[in-house]
Amino acid sequence: MGHRQILAELVGHARAVGGPAIVVTFDPHPRKILFPAEAPRRLCHLHERLALIGACGVDAVFLLRFTRKLAAMEPEAFIAMLHRRFAFRHFHAGYDFAFGRRRCGHIDALRAIGERMGFTVSAADAFEMRGAIVSSSRIRSAVEAADLDLAAELLGRRFSISGHVGVGDKRGRRLGFPTANLDLRDLVHPPAGIYAVRGFSGEARWGGAAYLGYRPTFAGRTLVLESHFFDVSPDLYRRRLRVEFVRRVREDRVFRDGASLVRQIERDCAAARAILLAEEG
Repeated sequence: MGHRQILAELVGHARAVGGPAIVVTFDPHPRKILFPAEAPRRLCHLHERLALIGACGVDAVFLLRFTRKLAAMEPEAFIAMLHRRFAFRHFHAGYDFAFGRRRCGHIDALRAIGERMGFTVSAADAFEMRGAIVSSSRIRSAVEAADLDLAAELLGRRFSISGHVGVGDKRGRRLGFPTANLDLRDLVHPPAGIYAVRGFSGEARWGGAAYLGYRPTFAGRTLVLESHFFDVSPDLYRRRLRVEFVRRVREDRVFRDGASLVRQIERDCAAARAILLAEEG
């Protein structure tokens, strides 16, 4: 919601003065380059982030590749580079915007630079919800704690994971519950367990139950997201799929044999159906 507020204010200002609303964003995350061990997991893949920004009504998105060379730029040199590229008349930023080498440039410095270069500056107020500022780190914490309702409030939408469906080992199909499998690499995700979910691909939408975890019953070592959709068996291989998390059904656990697992999957699917029906009703 905080980023949506900033973008809404940017678009509003651009429309008021008759100019384009242009967003500048980085990839990869600066910490991925400067402090790889501390880099946060992504809230979504780059293509989804760009689509979400575009859906806010901006006219263009400029994707700036973050490098050590870029990180070493002095604050004024960085802003001058952007100003040469876009010749902007106004710069709108978040309340905690920092830029330049070691993040030493802040809003007051940006205003001083603007006076010299001929552009004005505004900053969005901090956006609070439930008594605390909305931030990416707070959203990550909510997702990782399986507080999906809080995550949805902070995001302004249900938390979801998207990607191209890959090939699994077809164990779910052999058990009678075919699944669509997504790669979770570098993505923030809820704890291992079973979730009531919705799947979206193109114009299609399905309710379902998803397993997220390492499959301890089968001595698995790779984190997987396997989604089973109710009453359909769509061929989703290599298609783009978005899985929206609604609620956690239960935690992950080990089963003594396949028959025990199948009985539990049946109960999980019934519980997930009930959750989805209750939310839609």
